[in-house]
Amino acid sequence: MATIDDLQKAHEQALAPTLVGLGGKGADSDWALVRALVHQAVHIAAERKAGEFCAVATLLSEMIGHAHDLLHPGAGDAPAHRGFAH
Repeated sequence: MATIDDLQKAHEQALAPTLVGLGGKGADSDWALVRALVHQAVHIAAERKAGEFCAVATLLSEMIGHAHDLLHPGAGDAPAHRGFAH
């Protein structure tokens, strides 16, 4: 039986062609696409009861760290990143 990680990879592969077609139309459009995907994902989780609130919140918090690493690589050791921890 497929794991959640396997299913996620399969969904990401299936979405890839659509995302390529929707993206690349400018920074504002790409940011709106990101917002739309996150918003729709939250609705899928809620409406289909695909994940509990805590699971959605945990995933989103993990994605914050992932986004930081992707958009701000190598900054984890910077003094500003060692300050406040929550």
